[in-house]
Amino acid sequence: MSTIKNRNYSLTTALLRQYCDAALINAQNLLNEATLLLQNNHFARAYFLAVAAVEEIGKSVQAFDGMGRNLKDSAVSTKLKLQFENHTQKITAAFIPWLIASPNLRNEIMSIVNLQIDVKHGREPSMYTDIHFDGPRITTPESAVRPEAANNCIRLAEAVLSYTIPYITAKPKITTRTQDEFFAMKPSIFPKMANTEDFWWYYISRMESGDKAIENAVTEYNKKYFSKNIKFKADL
Repeated sequence: MSTIKNRNYSLTTALLRQYCDAALINAQNLLNEATLLLQNNHFARAYFLAVAAVEEIGKSVQAFDGMGRNLKDSAVSTKLKLQFENHTQKITAAFIPWLIASPNLRNEIMSIVNLQIDVKHGREPSMYTDIHFDGPRITTPESAVRPEAANNCIRLAEAVLSYTIPYITAKPKITTRTQDEFFAMKPSIFPKMANTEDFWWYYISRMESGDKAIENAVTEYNKKYFSKNIKFKADL
């Protein structure tokens, strides 16, 4: 039976701190269980739990970043609650600490982005059967996930976790009014943007100039390029 998510609760800094810590603990538990499944040759389920761990890590990052926002703004609070329920946005958030910590921008970031996209695409096939248009034919989790893929996904989740732990132990960044206004923008915009290489090249350019704030990059990229259907790389 499907249920409607009840979002009738108030977000506070204390509640977000608890959520942040609990999500990270659950991520580690999921990784432990994924490792056990891998050791017992349950590759598809191991992959799925590793992806779930990445989502929990992303939720932890979202909660941590939310601690610095204006939680009295109803649009900001609503957006935070919606983020906690969105698979794509949680996976994207999980990679933010790694992106920020990357010293070799051009060589590492595009690789990280590609890994992020692979995890998003692999989530459903690792758990559910489906009908593929080619044939058509039936696809199953067992046929979709190779042992190497399961192992790599677990190692990836462990790496994402290692970058997130120091990130959430720092002091949350207090956001500006403009950043909060961006945060509350239409939720479909950033996921679409994040799945394009052009945006990440723009983000690299901003970081190389000293601005690592992804909110600023998204706001400016949307204003100058994405909303106008113009490519940043065409300007290089």
